[in-house]
Amino acid sequence: MPVPVLQATVPGGIELLVVFLVALLSLVVPLVVSVLIYRDAKRRGSRHALAWAVGAFLGSIVVWILYYVVRDEVGARSA
Repeated sequence: MPVPVLQATVPGGIELLVVFLVALLSLVVPLVVSVLIYRDAKRRGSRHALAWAVGAFLGSIVVWILYYVVRDEVGARSA
C-alpha cells in the first residue's frame, strides 16, 4: 500500500505570501512617507522635522493629512 503525500508544496502557500506582502507594505509605505515629510520639513526650515517624521511613521494617515494642512505655517522660513 503506497503512503499518501500529505503536502507537497510550501507550508502556507499563497496565503502566507499575501500576509508577508501586506506586512511589508504596512512598513514600507509609512517609512517612505516619513522620509518625504522629513525632507520637506527640513527644506522648509522646520525645527521639528524629526518629530514630524516620527509622528508620520507612528501616526500614519492622520499625521500625514495634518502635516499637509499646516506645513506652510509650521515650516515657514524666516527671511
